[in-house]
Amino acid sequence: MFKKSKYQLSFIIGIGTFLLFPFYSDANAQRTLQLKKSETLRPIANKPSDADPAKELFFSGVNQYLDQYGIKLGLNWVTETAGVVSGGKRKGADFTQQIAFSLDIDWEKLVGWKGFSTHAIIMNRSGRNASADYVGDSQIQAQEVYGGGYARLLHMYDLYAEQKLWHDNIDIKIGRMSVGDDYAHSAIACQFMLLTTCGHPRSTQSQQGFSDWPGAVWGGRILYKITTQAYIQVGAYQSTPWPQGGRTGWDWGTSQTTGAFVPVELGYNPDIGKDNLLGHIHVGTGIDSSRFETWSSQVTGSGKKDNRFQFWIQADQMVYRNDPIDDHGLFVIANYGHDAATTSSFKDFYNIGLLDRGFWKARSYDQFGLMLTYYTVPRGLSRAQQYQINNGQVTGANGIFNGLLNGAPGVQTNSLLFEANYGIAAYRGVMLMPIFEYFHNVAATRSTYKDAVLFGLKTNVTF
Repeated sequence: MFKKSKYQLSFIIGIGTFLLFPFYSDANAQRTLQLKKSETLRPIANKPSDADPAKELFFSGVNQYLDQYGIKLGLNWVTETAGVVSGGKRKGADFTQQIAFSLDIDWEKLVGWKGFSTHAIIMNRSGRNASADYVGDSQIQAQEVYGGGYARLLHMYDLYAEQKLWHDNIDIKIGRMSVGDDYAHSAIACQFMLLTTCGHPRSTQSQQGFSDWPGAVWGGRILYKITTQAYIQVGAYQSTPWPQGGRTGWDWGTSQTTGAFVPVELGYNPDIGKDNLLGHIHVGTGIDSSRFETWSSQVTGSGKKDNRFQFWIQADQMVYRNDPIDDHGLFVIANYGHDAATTSSFKDFYNIGLLDRGFWKARSYDQFGLMLTYYTVPRGLSRAQQYQINNGQVTGANGIFNGLLNGAPGVQTNSLLFEANYGIAAYRGVMLMPIFEYFHNVAATRSTYKDAVLFGLKTNVTF
C-alpha cells in the first residue's frame, strides 16, 4: 500500500466521478497479458505493441501513474454505421455512437480496505436505428450500440461496490448494475455488430427481468470460484419495465418494481494442451417472479398471467493457436437460449460462428469473424398476431400491419441472420471493422419485406 499526501489524495478522489472501464472492455477482458514469440506457443509476457487495438491510445501513461493509488481511468468511443443496399423496408443508412467515461477504484491500494472496490460508468449515446428505419425489424438491431435507444447527452449506468474475500475465491457485488454485467456474458461476442450476440444471445435480454447495458437496476450477486477454472454465481435483481433507470439512468426509485429476477450460472474456462487453447463455457438460468400477461391474454382479454423464465448455454473455444499472444487463434463460438413461450419474444435462439485473430503474420492484430444466427418465436405469439388480424384489431396494407404484438409488421415465425466482418488494427487502441449483414425472413416474417442486405462500418477507439 502507498501512502501519499492529503493534497494528492484529494486530487485522486476528485477525479473519481466515474468508475470502471467501458464495456468491461470486450477486447481487454481476454487480453489481460501481452505476449511474445517463443519456440512453443505457450503465452509469455510481452511489452505493449503499437499495433494492438486493445491497448489504450493515450491513457496508458496516466493509468500507470494512477495505478499506485488503485485508480484506472477509461474513455471509449464506438461508432456504428449500417446501410441497406437491397431488400428490407427501403434503402438508406444510419449512424449511431456511444462514448463511455469510466474509472475503477481499488480501495485496498487507496486506503487499505482489503479486497474492496467501487465502479461506475457514465455515457453519451446518439444516432439513428437502421433496423427500424430501413430494415423493418423491431427485434434485431443492425447496430448493437443503438440497442434499446437511450439517446442522451449523459446516461448513468453502473454504480456499484465489489468485495472480494477468501483469497479472491468469493466475489460479491451490490448496487446499481445489470444482470448482463455478469450473466450470459461472452468476452468475444462484441466483435460483431449485429445485436444477435453482443454481449449476449439476443433472447436473454430481449425483455424485462434480464436487464442489460445500458439499463441498470438495484441488485447483487455472489460468485464462488470452485477451482481456478470453474465458478458458480447466483444473484437477485430488481425487475422493472424498460427503460431501467429511466432515460437518464438516474431514476433509482422502486415504484416501478414488479418482482425480482434471480439468475444462477455455472462457468468453466478451459485451457487445453501445451498451446493453451483458451475457452469459456457458461450454463445458466433465470426466473422473474413478476407476473406478465400471456400473449393470448393480451389480445383476448382473458387476464391470464405467467412468470417468465429462460436458460442459456454459451461456449467459445480456441481450436488452433496462431501465435503466442494469449487470445490469438481460431475460436469456434456456439450459443443457445430458450425462453418461456407464453410471455417471451423469442422461443429458441441459436448462434454459431468463427473468430480468427493473428492469422496473418504481417498484420498479427487483424481479425475476421463469421456469425450465423437462427431463432424462432413462440407459437402463442404467432397465433395471437393472427388473431389480431382476423378480428380487425390492427391496420395495414399490402401485407404489412401496424399494431401487431411485438412490434411486428406481420405474423412471426422464424428468421436467419448472417454477419461477416474484418477487423483492421489501425493503431494502438484503434480498430476499424467493415461489416456485411444479411437478414432472411426480416423480423421473423415471411411475406412482408424482401431479405435485407446491409454493409456497415464499426469503429472502436480506446483512449
